[in-house]
Amino acid sequence: MATVETVLSSIFSTIPELHSGQLGLLAGVLVGVLYWHGYRQSSICLLTLFYLLALGIVPASTRGLTVVQAKPWYFCSLLIISSIGAIIGRAVWTRLPFSNQPRSIEVERQDF
Repeated sequence: MATVETVLSSIFSTIPELHSGQLGLLAGVLVGVLYWHGYRQSSICLLTLFYLLALGIVPASTRGLTVVQAKPWYFCSLLIISSIGAIIGRAVWTRLPFSNQPRSIEVERQDF
């Protein structure tokens, strides 16, 4: 049976790659939470900014982004996957037939 350690070691060969992926997942969750709560334009702008920062196109402090910019593939992949997952989840959630009114239980009266 595969453990978490064996699965992660088969995907990520070094600790910086793992941390880059974790940061991408966290950034994607942040983008997804913003999108879920109705800040759609802000979330798409933040997604674009994170992606461009990871690729090194937008200048930023290299001290904090060394891990991400060294292996942007992991960061960008998990950023996009988690963001798109949250956006699709929101789209599916809004299309589910939920009623906003509480349900009342009606009991039929039976005459004995």
